[in-house]
Amino acid sequence: MIYFMPAFSAGTLRSIFEHLNSFEPTGPASAISLFQRATPVQGGNTMSPSATPRMVELPNSVHQLPTGSKAMRRTNGQRWIELTLGVKRSADLPDLSELDNKLPKARKYMTREQLASQYGSDPKAIKSIEDFAKAHKLVVTRNEPAAARLGIAGTVDDVSDAFGVTLFDYSHPKLGDFHARTGPVHVPAEVGDAITGVFGLNNHRVLHRSRHSATSAKPDFASSVRHWFVPTELGAIYGFPKVDASKQCIGLLEFGGGVETPDVAAYFAKIGVPAPEVAVIAIDGVSTDPAGDPESTGEVMLDVDVAGALGGGARIATYFSTFDEKGLVDCLAKVVSDSVNDPSVVSISWGWDENQAFNNSGVIWSPAAIDHCNHSFLAAAHLGITFCVSTGDDGSEAQMQDGRAHVNFPATSPYVLAVGGTTLHARANAKKQVQITETVWNDGPGSGTGGGVSDITPVPSWQQGIVPKSINPRHFAGRAIPDVAANADPATGYLTMSGGKLGIVGGTSASAPLWASLIARINAAIGARSGNFNALLYSKFGPSGVLRDITVGNNDTDGLLDGQYKAGPGWDACTGWGVPDGGKLLAALQGGPSS
Repeated sequence: MIYFMPAFSAGTLRSIFEHLNSFEPTGPASAISLFQRATPVQGGNTMSPSATPRMVELPNSVHQLPTGSKAMRRTNGQRWIELTLGVKRSADLPDLSELDNKLPKARKYMTREQLASQYGSDPKAIKSIEDFAKAHKLVVTRNEPAAARLGIAGTVDDVSDAFGVTLFDYSHPKLGDFHARTGPVHVPAEVGDAITGVFGLNNHRVLHRSRHSATSAKPDFASSVRHWFVPTELGAIYGFPKVDASKQCIGLLEFGGGVETPDVAAYFAKIGVPAPEVAVIAIDGVSTDPAGDPESTGEVMLDVDVAGALGGGARIATYFSTFDEKGLVDCLAKVVSDSVNDPSVVSISWGWDENQAFNNSGVIWSPAAIDHCNHSFLAAAHLGITFCVSTGDDGSEAQMQDGRAHVNFPATSPYVLAVGGTTLHARANAKKQVQITETVWNDGPGSGTGGGVSDITPVPSWQQGIVPKSINPRHFAGRAIPDVAANADPATGYLTMSGGKLGIVGGTSASAPLWASLIARINAAIGARSGNFNALLYSKFGPSGVLRDITVGNNDTDGLLDGQYKAGPGWDACTGWGVPDGGKLLAALQGGPSS
């Protein structure tokens, strides 16, 4: 069953201003932020006709245009624009040290009410921002205290006046058309400490899919020899525990396309599994029309098919937003605030190279967006939510071909379980015993598991002494990925359906929801949420062989890094600690012999 849920009322508010708008309203956008006290600058805009307040510059708010951007025109001042503001919290979120070394049943997670009341948006900050918005003819569209986010909207002219910026329309050979501004953001000093980020003043793409179709996409059911899998077969190979997980909810973050309702029914009838209940949450009124973006719809359907086939009857909540920084910020805020669907585990199959210093793709992740997303991941961890994030499908170079290693955000967040990919072959021998061969997925340029060491996110305490430094010239001691892996090679891919057709698809877009499904089953079996268990994985589970180690292969898909990130005994930057042994992982998280 598919049902749709409205997330916010911004679309309704937009219609009030439709007569002002000669263009289609733009979607959400990029990000600017701060996490320190703002500094005064001279000049600025007025909060009211009778007063000229002291203006301050938001630290970290200088925006850099993607390389190759061409200015086309000044953005229409009457165009409607929606922003997300980061709001000062009542108190800083604590780290995970109180949870890290405890098993799920011994952990005391926060409720959303506790998160909002103790660490949510500061009421005084909210009041000052509301007054600021009103003074600039902006409308407050939503308030998410647990996530410390506030939505506002207005015309480009009013937004530009409020934040001291000028928006232009740009064109880019890879990113298409977008609006953006350059330079810093300014606000009156009265709200300088209240606002910790402004998201939506730029809307160029920062996310792309991690999904690959097999060369021969049409599955041959009649063949006695095949190299692709129905997801349920992988569940058996990886030892998924047999448990009813119908009280669990798996969240899927999507950035384009939609859920094809007829295909959901047809696919699950084909594989003999009851169709899951799927909720569709459209953030800020974003389109969820499957026909509007068929390529992204294929990603959505892969996620739904894998999670529905392997999730043990878990409900599925699909969160849709735009593929820019604001879209990811908004999706994460919605997950943290969503008490209706209340997912216990979330899969993200989207990301892009984190590395601004060496990134020649024209894509820029702002430090502010990374900070705000990490704060949301941390808040989610305090709620007991596990995030499974794909590491990407472009190997250790991310197809940059600049002689350096690259890794994707948000997989590099220390608060997520980063999931890499393998090539898996299952063959029956003469005794009809299944023989498994599994190696690092590396099919050459543009087709191999992501993995490596971050050049911007410091190494977490639980990885120290276990993972190497970056192979790049600075040899930065950074967060290393992946943590775990599963089958992802499109040549040994997953049976899925989109556009009314069955096909074989791979990518870490498949291995991430596979892991999310396993976590949902384990949560159901334990009767408690696993949450972020990275510290346990590195201190106990990985070294003791809870996962099946992958020791053959490398992820140097372009052949420019001499295969320096290669598989071997223990953790490696290709498959992490290895692929699932569901029974062992369940026992470990329960506190059994494998722990």
